[in-house]
Amino acid sequence: MLKRKKRLLVLLLSLVLVLGFSTAAQAQEGFTAGKINLEQVVQHHPGAADYQAELQEEMMSLQQEFEEQIGDLDPEEDEEEMMQIQQQFQQQAAMIEQGAEQGLLDVIEPDLEDFRTEKGYDLILSDMAVLSGAEDVTEEFIEFVNGEEPELDLDLDDDF
Repeated sequence: MLKRKKRLLVLLLSLVLVLGFSTAAQAQEGFTAGKINLEQVVQHHPGAADYQAELQEEMMSLQQEFEEQIGDLDPEEDEEEMMQIQQQFQQQAAMIEQGAEQGLLDVIEPDLEDFRTEKGYDLILSDMAVLSGAEDVTEEFIEFVNGEEPELDLDLDDDF
């Protein structure tokens, strides 16, 4: 009777393991991931282009402000003050650049989420984060965002 219980227990554990592996395999088969090249997306995304134009204006304004502040200073007499002003403006420029990356992602992310949902992807990653696997969907995403319809390759017979 004890042997019978052990056999039943072994059989039951084997069944649980097989079902567990089967479920895990099914979950992996149903998982789809895409990858995009963020640099290309930023170049072609309409919102990102607008954001970059605003960013460039802000940087140009900062540059102009810097030039105005040091314009009246004598490089030989006011060297220390000029260095302080330059350092201050470099810090401001660095802060703007740091915020720019997150700002671009904030502009692109809603479209990425819509694309991911509509196309049935579980995950969209930056191609920089992917070492292997994941389908490159950069061009498809750019077309999605810009409202371009994919070209249809229709083979129509004249014999209707």
